[in-house]
Amino acid sequence: MEPRRLSVGDWIIATLFGGTIVVVAAQVIWRYVFNASLVWTEELSRYLFTWIIFIGAALAIKEATHIRIGFLVDRLPPTVAAFVNVFHLVLMVACLAFIVGVGFQWVVINADTRTPALGLPLNYVFYAALPVASLLGVYFGVRQLVSIIRGKTDTQIGSAEEA
Repeated sequence: MEPRRLSVGDWIIATLFGGTIVVVAAQVIWRYVFNASLVWTEELSRYLFTWIIFIGAALAIKEATHIRIGFLVDRLPPTVAAFVNVFHLVLMVACLAFIVGVGFQWVVINADTRTPALGLPLNYVFYAALPVASLLGVYFGVRQLVSIIRGKTDTQIGSAEEA
């Protein structure tokens, strides 16, 4: 089996994770070596971690690696299981599309809010993670649906055999 090539999303998550490690390490060093505390490190690491979580969830949709309980679906006849899996994707894309709309409204509503320590616009640094990652999830979900409709992908989403 050939190793998977890293995508742009993988590099973004790796960069955010590396930034989180650097920020938390700086806080530990300042606290225990210099006996001082950096006010902004806890806040920045929280925001970086939030983006890691949401972008990672979108990439899990891309790779069809979200946790699923396929006990019943795997025992259905193949045509019924295919319908259930496609319905699952359609429902997921619809929910994510709703979250995109509401999430961008949330970003606009909180436009005047600033982060306490860094003074950055909270709507872009924190709140925007939800609609941006949901939009990515919609894109990846629609791409999977198109692939299934064209017959290029098996309809067995995230099956145990792939793991």
